[in-house]
Amino acid sequence: MPRVPRPHALVILVLAVVLAGCGAARRELNQAPDRRLREAIHNVAVPETGASIVVTTFRPPGRGPFPWIVLSHGTATTPAANRAMGRFRPLPAINEWLRRGYAVVAPVRRGYGPSGGEQFGDSYGGCARPDFRRAGEGGALDLLATIDWAKRDTDLDPQRWLLVGQSAGGFASIYTASKRPAGLVAVLAFAPGRGGRPDTHPGEPCMPEAMAKVIGAIAPQIAVPVLWFYAANDQFVGPVAQRMWFNAFQDGGGRGELVVIAPFPFNRGHGVFTSAPGVPLWTPAVSEFFRTQTISLPF
Repeated sequence: MPRVPRPHALVILVLAVVLAGCGAARRELNQAPDRRLREAIHNVAVPETGASIVVTTFRPPGRGPFPWIVLSHGTATTPAANRAMGRFRPLPAINEWLRRGYAVVAPVRRGYGPSGGEQFGDSYGGCARPDFRRAGEGGALDLLATIDWAKRDTDLDPQRWLLVGQSAGGFASIYTASKRPAGLVAVLAFAPGRGGRPDTHPGEPCMPEAMAKVIGAIAPQIAVPVLWFYAANDQFVGPVAQRMWFNAFQDGGGRGELVVIAPFPFNRGHGVFTSAPGVPLWTPAVSEFFRTQTISLPF
């Protein structure tokens, strides 16, 4: 009788972590929506792919049509962690937008957490030869499907909305703006980028020159202003890449502002937007951006 090898203890541990994460994602998906936030969970089709994604909405008190944001999540450093993520609901940021009268529309892109799927829709491949344009196109498919779906909601004003993203979601938001969806007013990109390697190469993302090339190529198609917001100690996207990417955006004809705040002591400098301590740091930057760019929306 052939001998069946015993699983290595590390394999068992990894499997346990993955299964626990999947359980957390299921709990997040099945969690009762918060009525105080007028939270609701939806399945939204992405027609070009034959797939659907999970979208969570939050609405302020009163009656619409409200201005609104499409809120896009980041990407973890491992496929297992991305599979295990729950619905995207960073409550400190969401509560701030609701307080200011905005509705929030938060999709989970294909492959991640509750949206599932065999492949990540915004994958760029490996670090040696990343295809950031493919990642941008994949992310844009999900965001454009979310936007088209949201515009059919009479509570949301189709002419007053923003793309707001964290990390990979910031890059997806910038890339989606190059498709010029109608009614888009501005992009707020918090720690935008792809290819971060905080554990092995802090502050040095994969092939930043390749990302700069993609950003420079799409910049002429972006008709709205873009806020690029980073912390100086971001371990995913350090100061060299921050400046390189923003320069590529400007040199390509993009209109916007780069804001770099002092080192942020939490989340390796990368999670200013999604954390409670970050709220008093990013809100003044957004307010000033609205003023300097003459954005006719409340904030």
